[in-house]
Amino acid sequence: MSVWHIPPDYIVNNWTEELLNLMAEKLAKRKKREYEAIKGRAPQNKVSDTQLFSIAKNVIKVKKNAD
Repeated sequence: MSVWHIPPDYIVNNWTEELLNLMAEKLAKRKKREYEAIKGRAPQNKVSDTQLFSIAKNVIKVKKNAD
């Protein structure tokens, strides 16, 4: 319960079983990502800064102000 910064009685009195299960699933996924990051295995959805800027140069348009 300290992970969510709320007391256990709040969860018992206010959360449904579905919400508790969803929060537990999301927590497990987050902990798995943290573990993989610590072990040095980067997630597949990350790109280097060079790749990001090469992709972004075709998307970002710079307009000059007419003074």
